[in-house]
Amino acid sequence: MLNQHIKIGAIAPCLLAIIIDVFGYGLVYPIMTAIFTNPSNPLVMGLTSPQMRDFFLGLAYLLYPLCMLFGASFMGDLSDHFGRRRVIALCMIGICLSFLLMAGGVLGASLTLLLVGRGLSGLMAGSQPIAQAAISDLSTQETKALNMSLITFVICIGLVLGPLMGGVFSDPLLFAGFGFETPFFIAAALALIACVWTLLKFKETYKPKEKKPLSFMRPLIVFVEAFVDKEVRYLVVIFILMQVGFGLYFQTILIQIKSLYGYTSFLLGSFNGFMGLSFALGTLIVIPLALKKWRVGTLATFCLTFTGLVQIWGGLNTHETLTWILAFPISMSDIIAYAMMMTIFSNAGTTDNQGWVMGIFGATVAISFALVGASTNLLPYVGTQGLIAIGGVLGILSGLGMVIYLKVR
Repeated sequence: MLNQHIKIGAIAPCLLAIIIDVFGYGLVYPIMTAIFTNPSNPLVMGLTSPQMRDFFLGLAYLLYPLCMLFGASFMGDLSDHFGRRRVIALCMIGICLSFLLMAGGVLGASLTLLLVGRGLSGLMAGSQPIAQAAISDLSTQETKALNMSLITFVICIGLVLGPLMGGVFSDPLLFAGFGFETPFFIAAALALIACVWTLLKFKETYKPKEKKPLSFMRPLIVFVEAFVDKEVRYLVVIFILMQVGFGLYFQTILIQIKSLYGYTSFLLGSFNGFMGLSFALGTLIVIPLALKKWRVGTLATFCLTFTGLVQIWGGLNTHETLTWILAFPISMSDIIAYAMMMTIFSNAGTTDNQGWVMGIFGATVAISFALVGASTNLLPYVGTQGLIAIGGVLGILSGLGMVIYLKVR
């Protein structure tokens, strides 16, 4: 246990692993959006109608979190079984392979290979809940909120670097040899580095006290267990509302600005990177200051509600400059709420089941973004503005849910 903050060097390898995990969102989303909204791209030339392209874009969005639903819970339990270090290394090997498959899909114009790689990346995206468990292993109740915000900050780094990598290294106008496959090759190399670094330098933070039964169907069991536990049940519902709400903004705003302003993959990546920058500022500056004045639950309630309100405005807006301006408070408020929810989830568990409770947290993120991925099929009916506004309403409902949770817990 540490009295104040965790030494970053002690967990640096798994922090890099989290960044690689986040590339599944930050790096891939702008690239997928650019590919599937361009009818002349070789990968989608066989998809003759906009509805078919929307469907496969939604499938590309959905596969990662759907597979993550199983992978996050299983890997979290696996880390309780075998320890954090070996499982993080395993995740990095799997993610390296997944990026290579997606690169191969782009080079070979194989939609199947691209989607298989997308699914595998979600299946192996277990580093985040495992790192959360590792930080919890090293934290006290008094320092957990700030220590957990370290993970949130690292996620922000991934959400800044990922889109920039995807935008810069996929743009042949910047360098003739670049293409959509280039960022995938770079990410695969980074995943391999993270694997080797973890095996060589990361010291195990948890020694299993007993061997727990393992099942790949654990997510279903986890959610049954989660809904048996009254406190966790409330948190899961609140967190799903929050994640689906913001996810509708995070995903749909890219489609909207591509449609309204004709953004290239570089500009889409830049916009995502700008959101990631606001995530980072919120984590690095606002969270430490806010925790000195407000409790975790109070801060979560305010940010959940505020995010939803501003997001509705963002959904109805069509002005390009205002789109960028509104992205800043929406993203900053959301990441603060995310960090607070992470802490509240962790506090709902015990010392010996942090892998389990963080697995629930990760699985909840996954199922939420799976629902968000499927939402592209609603675009012909409500449009991008409608989807974003619906997400804002869900965010407000999550804030109201947190008010109820704090009263009944």
